[in-house]
Amino acid sequence: MITEFAPINLYKEKHGKFPSSKIKISLWDNIVAHLFGSLIFAIKVRKVGLCTFKFCANGFERKSNLGNKFIPWDKVLHIHQLTDAYLMELEQGFIPLPYRCFENHHTEFKNLISNKFV
Repeated sequence: MITEFAPINLYKEKHGKFPSSKIKISLWDNIVAHLFGSLIFAIKVRKVGLCTFKFCANGFERKSNLGNKFIPWDKVLHIHQLTDAYLMELEQGFIPLPYRCFENHHTEFKNLISNKFV
């Protein structure tokens, strides 16, 4: 997810818009991103645990070891669709939503966000 989204986000910060095509990163940057990303993810899972999500017309709720948090859709700036996950861009940070979290509700989620973000 990091190697897929980081170049896009850097491009956006530099140019003020999203790129029109996929951005490639060097082998070295790819290795560093995988090592760094794996370490950060391991720390996150240890602290927060695996998250579950519940979606509705007003927003979504994330349940984790740290408790429950409801985020209304108006706090979501953008939803990035990556290879293995969606990445919710909030005013302060990002929330990854791996496809495995959706079970049989992926189509419902896509319909819900298409009404709000397309």
